[in-house]
Amino acid sequence: MKSKHIFAINLFGLMIGLTTVILIMLWVKDEMSINRYHTQVNQIYQVMTNHDNSTGIVTIPYTPAEMAEAMGAELTQVEATTAISPFIEGVSFEQGDTKMNGDGFFVDQEYFQIFDVEFVAGNRDKALNDINAITISETLANKLFGSPQLALGKSLKWQVFDFKNEVEIEGVYKDFGNLDVVKPDFLLAFPYFKQMLGEGAHWDNFNATAVVLLKEGTDVSAFNAQNSDFIKNREAESNVSVFVQPFGDTYLYGTYEDGKVAGGRISYVKIFSAIAAFILIIACINFMNLTTAKSMSRLKEIGVKKTMGASRGGLFTQFITESLVLTFFAMVLAILVSYLLQSFFNQVTSKTLALDFQPDVLLILGGIWLITGLLAGIYPAIYLSKFKPVEVMKSNLKGSFGELLARKGLVVFQFSISLLLIIGISVLSKQMNYIQGQNLGYNQSHLLELNASGIAPNQLTTYLEETKKIPGVSNASSLSHPLVGLASSTIGLTWDGKNEEEQVKFENISINMGLIETMGFEMAAGRAFSPAFGSEETKIILNQAAVKTIGFQDPVGQIVNLWGEDKEVIGVVKDFHFESLKEKVKPAFLKYDPDFAQKVMVRIESNDQLASIAGISEVYEKFTGQPLSYSFMDEDYQSLYASEQRASNLAKYFGATAIFLSCLGLFGLAAFTAEKRKKEIGVRKVMGASLISILTLVSKDFIALIFVAILIAVPVAWYFANNWLQSYAYQTDLSWWIFAGSGVLLIVIALITVGYQAFKAASANPVNSLKSE
Repeated sequence: MKSKHIFAINLFGLMIGLTTVILIMLWVKDEMSINRYHTQVNQIYQVMTNHDNSTGIVTIPYTPAEMAEAMGAELTQVEATTAISPFIEGVSFEQGDTKMNGDGFFVDQEYFQIFDVEFVAGNRDKALNDINAITISETLANKLFGSPQLALGKSLKWQVFDFKNEVEIEGVYKDFGNLDVVKPDFLLAFPYFKQMLGEGAHWDNFNATAVVLLKEGTDVSAFNAQNSDFIKNREAESNVSVFVQPFGDTYLYGTYEDGKVAGGRISYVKIFSAIAAFILIIACINFMNLTTAKSMSRLKEIGVKKTMGASRGGLFTQFITESLVLTFFAMVLAILVSYLLQSFFNQVTSKTLALDFQPDVLLILGGIWLITGLLAGIYPAIYLSKFKPVEVMKSNLKGSFGELLARKGLVVFQFSISLLLIIGISVLSKQMNYIQGQNLGYNQSHLLELNASGIAPNQLTTYLEETKKIPGVSNASSLSHPLVGLASSTIGLTWDGKNEEEQVKFENISINMGLIETMGFEMAAGRAFSPAFGSEETKIILNQAAVKTIGFQDPVGQIVNLWGEDKEVIGVVKDFHFESLKEKVKPAFLKYDPDFAQKVMVRIESNDQLASIAGISEVYEKFTGQPLSYSFMDEDYQSLYASEQRASNLAKYFGATAIFLSCLGLFGLAAFTAEKRKKEIGVRKVMGASLISILTLVSKDFIALIFVAILIAVPVAWYFANNWLQSYAYQTDLSWWIFAGSGVLLIVIALITVGYQAFKAASANPVNSLKSE
């Protein structure tokens, strides 16, 4: 009640810090929960394969289709196994007159023994025992049949590429939730997937994911050592070793170097957890500085209480209690503000986070409150309770060098963290802008991507020709998979002079006529596929990285062998990016195979996109009987950097929060200094000191602190920024102006913050500061 403005600043600062911590806590808790909710998660492991190629070790989550079954039959440590196909998009479903697309997996029946899949209809123990069985999601059941119960036992036709089958619905499961990375609309029987693979289901083809349930107490390190050569024991020439990774870690730990886990999304969890801790510490420092800055007004109170018999411990308890009570009020307000910001925070993070009050959340919030209250109050409590009554009553107090150093050190710490965030945000934004401005080797603007798996292969050419006739469509073609990541690679490409012991992995892209022109690929040599040259099935096009890997000096006209068939190289396409810019362009080849080119790319003009899309939709529905679902290529490309973009957005908000709280801390120290030097300033003014000289007197020490913060933060920021940029094969440079500009910005912010207190002290009437004597 006596110092309402100080109370308000303390409350506001702690509330902002606690709100930030609560929001980050929700985000971290969600990230740490993905893939980890399954009852047996501590026993579930995903089988990974290390491919020792000429360009280094490549780690992928794919195994031969027979892998899971073989491990279950031969390894005593394995309790259950399941094989999972790649996520298959755009499967066409037909039930009566109703048609629609769905995405999902082929899985073994054991999938339901390993993972927690909740059934709303049907028997999960028998759901996929038959090769002609299917289980579907509750949403798909409602769309096709009206309810899960009505769906059970019904027949359903499906088609993808030129594969189709009629299956019986033996189960309906509850929709996969936010803690699952992918959310399948259906689960089909894996044996049918092996039939689809045909001769491709061999130990040299990595086209499935194997998951094992290890028995309790299994030594995973020993298990990996014993089974590293599981594939090599079946394929003597194989360069592939095997290991298992906890399934609960697959989301957070997805980056590998030299065949070992090297991080992944866990880095963002660590970064934002550290940011939360730093922001909370900054908020606590503000409390310390403001409390000690106003301590002079409580000296007489402390002296009287000590004279009347109050112990130091009693006073310490009083001040800690005050801190805990204030922190409690701040926590209540922070919970309210967090609840109000929930919707906005979900938009920024692309999540559906909810602040509930489950026992674990209440325990975390209680712990945050207690730690914050003690952290914020411990120094002021020690500082205020140690005063001796005689010195207090005589006003004969002198701050120690240690106290002064501690306060200034806290401010240096605050602004060092703020500068780290400013530089980090600048580097992250510069790298994102660099990525967006990179030449990908093709024109991704105005390029529509849609799935044509519901169109029979013998109708695809007709469909593409009709699509090209639509006003505003400049070209259309198809390929086997979108160019936003590795999807199909092979070591089956050989050539004369190839070292037989060396295995080279090539990205395998099947394309249709006109795909090169539609995408805007540039030819470095030779020609593209064209009907003018007759049959093109025996021809192949290499990218520049493949030519360099093979060592061809004049590649056009050379003969290579793909899976036992000779292919003539008719052209070389300039390198184009089909992964994120974290990776160098890998060797790749394009082959003419329209039967497997079901991903349609349509180039439209920019003048009337809505009319063009309406025409494309009409033709699509004519051929499939389904509504059009499409995406723009540039949006798909940006999805490769979704984590970085979200991290950048979050960092901007949290960086602004840290800077604001640091200014509050500086405000507190300036107030403390002005309070301590009030009489000195009064004397100087009486002796004729000017306003400018007083402003300089009060401000210079603080600017010196900012320079110290800059000297500390810049090398640390350079180190971490440089390390982060090393994760990109194509990276921007660390420009000097980022560090210089960030430092100048920090000095300007500090000057504005200190300037208020300095001007207030310099313009005060000296009579008021001297008359108390």
